Amino acid sequence: MQIRIVVSIFVVLLLLSAALYGVNGTNGQEIGKKSAIVWMGLELTNENITVDLSSLSIHRSDLTGVSYEHYMLDSTGDMIALFPITNVTGKIQSFGLNTFPMIISDNLNDIIFLLNHPSRFITEAIQQAEEFDYTGYNIDFEPTQSANDTTALEYSQFLTSFANALHSSGFELTVDIASWNTFWNFQYLNNTTVDILYDMDTYDSPAINYGIAFQNGISQISLSKIGIGLITVNVNNNSVLNSSSVGSRFKYLEYYNATNVGIWDMPLNGYWWTDLSQFLHGENTGKMIYNYVLAFLLIFAVVLVLIYYFAKRSKKN
Repeated sequence: MQIRIVVSIFVVLLLLSAALYGVNGTNGQEIGKKSAIVWMGLELTNENITVDLSSLSIHRSDLTGVSYEHYMLDSTGDMIALFPITNVTGKIQSFGLNTFPMIISDNLNDIIFLLNHPSRFITEAIQQAEEFDYTGYNIDFEPTQSANDTTALEYSQFLTSFANALHSSGFELTVDIASWNTFWNFQYLNNTTVDILYDMDTYDSPAINYGIAFQNGISQISLSKIGIGLITVNVNNNSVLNSSSVGSRFKYLEYYNATNVGIWDMPLNGYWWTDLSQFLHGENTGKMIYNYVLAFLLIFAVVLVLIYYFAKRSKKN
């Protein structure tokens, strides 16, 4: 009878631990839906567009979307189409992937003008999104001049206004951020209603620097909002990252339950597609082993206590 009770308790606890694992990751947060995008530099990076579109078509199941060079911000706060630039929107949409045309600027004065006069820009962006059926936009403002805290706050406020307007029309907003300019304040940015903030700090190499940047990012921006930025080369010497280096970066994503990743830029070697497929569709084996081993040890300890308890009771009787 005592053995039956012990076995029953063991089975119940084992099933409970399995159920809890299905809901929670190692950090106790609920695992959200994952997204993975890749950027296309097109003519701006001398990309072989035909070959890369073919690759995207083949590997469409290993991505959720593509962001690509398309617009720039001018000095009057308008978004204008880059020229000459190939319009890949229709092709990407035909693959069943989300489309996030980029809006770029490196001029702080142009950006500040926009922050002070946002209405026309936001209206035009929504009209363009409706006309071309975009999923949303990717803002890539990287000013070469340093910004003060007031500008950083105003930029974050603009992003919330822009995101809210896009959301009300059924569109999304993603934004590229980093810490090498005070233009970006991670605390302000985390409080915006932007859908995903892609952290370019995690482009860094070697792996230890990537890890430090990763920890800094997730300590200030929620896992559901942060997008871990990856790059195909070592930023220190421009050498192509090998499969081991890429794999180790994805292990960080797996361990910490990161749900969004963006890769600069096409083309991607074959091992990138393997890791992307695992990220989007695979089991998180490391966490699974860890959780089940921990659960087993806890259950085993409980069983030992119960055996000891019943043994003492039987002696008294």
